[in-house]
Amino acid sequence: MVAKSSNHLIKQIILITAVFVVSAVIIALLFWSEPENKPEAQPLTAVKVSPFIVSSNTIEPHVRVTGRLQPANRALLRFEVSGQLDQRLVEPGQLVKAGDVLLRLSDADARDSFVEAQARLDMEIAAIKRDRRLLEIAEKDVVLQQQEVKRLQQLRSESLVSSSKRDQSKQKLLQLQSSQAQLRYSVDTAQARLKSAQASLARAKRNLQRTQLFAPFDGTVNTVSVEVGDYVTPGTVSLELVDLENIDLYVEVTGKTAVAISLQQAVNVDVNGEIHSGKVIALRSDPDPVTFTHAIRIRLNTKKLLPGTLGAVELPLQVQRDVLAIPVSSLLQEEGRNYVFVIKSGRLERREIQRSIRDKDSIIVRSGLQEGEQIVARDIAALTDGQTVELFK
Repeated sequence: MVAKSSNHLIKQIILITAVFVVSAVIIALLFWSEPENKPEAQPLTAVKVSPFIVSSNTIEPHVRVTGRLQPANRALLRFEVSGQLDQRLVEPGQLVKAGDVLLRLSDADARDSFVEAQARLDMEIAAIKRDRRLLEIAEKDVVLQQQEVKRLQQLRSESLVSSSKRDQSKQKLLQLQSSQAQLRYSVDTAQARLKSAQASLARAKRNLQRTQLFAPFDGTVNTVSVEVGDYVTPGTVSLELVDLENIDLYVEVTGKTAVAISLQQAVNVDVNGEIHSGKVIALRSDPDPVTFTHAIRIRLNTKKLLPGTLGAVELPLQVQRDVLAIPVSSLLQEEGRNYVFVIKSGRLERREIQRSIRDKDSIIVRSGLQEGEQIVARDIAALTDGQTVELFK
């Protein structure tokens, strides 16, 4: 039994070994008989492109700038004196004329100050008249007393009058001269005191007027920030007045654009698809220190627009003469660089260029292209360097 089992095991081992050997031989034959596949470079498919011949041109470029419409006149009105608001005479949206009273403070204290200053001026005028009259009298008294002293001196020399009487006469003369000097000073300084009193009266009158807030121009009340009973200080904005009859477009431009613009220059402004004529009425010559832009104000010849609306204006730049310009659609931008596809002998050459300003659908080229070269005009996204191309006829 043991011998039979041993023989059976040996046969199984021989069978398994034979299966493995046959399988290995078959696999080797398969690898040996497999045809060799070598990759071959396939030529790129030729595509049809639209050519553009680079040429020298004179271009009058424009730049489109967007801004916001604002009232031509806008005033934030404040009281110049403190006080309690007594009357609110206008409301937002109300039309007012220049000089109309808009708000009024309680003016009791200011009115009393005005009356007091007027009284001081009247008293000063009366005092000046009195002093001038007294000075005339004092001058006559001094002359008479001088004559009296002279007469007593003659009598004293003749021993007809006592020394004490003569001395008393001299003392009275000194008193009269002292009064004369005081009156002379009062009369000489009368004009200065009069001006001081008049200035005090004028200041009191202005302070009385300052209790009322007047419209500086014809316009529309936009906001009223105070109510009756509020205590108002000079630093508080009490009312905003705008002039909606004249609308301006405010934009900011670069230095290159600002150089080409002049005051009173006529321009067209696009507001919600409608073109409105206008002119440049203000141009900031020095740039903003933060944005390095120049502010421009354009007055529109219309009264139908509202502040806050966006508007766009095309402003002319300096004329570019003998420059190379290519279509915007021919420019490929990648990682901040600019490329075009130059057509040479039926193949494409991807070339980097340096661009300048853009004018509508054209871009001015500073370097990288020569006059007379052909480039692909459009549909450049799928093109590659070295690709074969055919030109559209």
